[in-house]
Amino acid sequence: MDKAKRILSLSRSLSSELGRVSWKFDGFVCNPLEYAWDNYEAFVNMSVMDGQKVLFLGMNPGPYGMMQTGVPFGEIDAVRNYLGLHCDIIPPKVNPPGKRIEGMNVKRHEVSGRKFWKMAADYGTPEDFFSKASVFSFCPLAFISGSRNVTPDELPAEDREAIDVICSSALSELLSILSVPRTIALGRYAEKKLKAAGVESVAYFPHPSPRSRSSMAFWDSGEALACFRRVADET
Repeated sequence: MDKAKRILSLSRSLSSELGRVSWKFDGFVCNPLEYAWDNYEAFVNMSVMDGQKVLFLGMNPGPYGMMQTGVPFGEIDAVRNYLGLHCDIIPPKVNPPGKRIEGMNVKRHEVSGRKFWKMAADYGTPEDFFSKASVFSFCPLAFISGSRNVTPDELPAEDREAIDVICSSALSELLSILSVPRTIALGRYAEKKLKAAGVESVAYFPHPSPRSRSSMAFWDSGEALACFRRVADET
């Protein structure tokens, strides 16, 4: 079985295991590996290649990114125009009213996804970028309370523990399948999870989220691209 098929099988198992958790979180738990599977599957098939040198790891889906499109950092314009993915997405029946899932019809743009995929596009075509790197999230679930996006580190203790156990196991298997020499953590949360998984070579990039204003210069100045080139091209 090739790497992409193994990762898709892993993702199915991860989705099922997370679906059995009794969440203490008082809000909506959204799983794009269910309702946006076709786009996610297409993304994995196009983005996982032999010979890759880097894994980018994020935290979990953003409300206007992967939560809508099923693609990590899945800003709608990047998904359509850079990655060329157009799979239909049928939103779940239980849809958070404060941040509705509209799939490929979403009108809002995700800042972090726009910045990440601009860096990839500045590096080259999707084939160029994916010849060097793959992109995944530690946790595939989004958590919505009212109109607020709740990150995994903000969840109740029992929920955080469940995510740590289930997603850390999946991360270890993902690392084994990809077998890349370098990893890049997008934010401190991802950095912590990679180090907990025993990864020794972890490069840190500040998360491109607008919540972290101090990270904007890193992404807007071209420093992110320069750092990626050093990691990918010199490994």
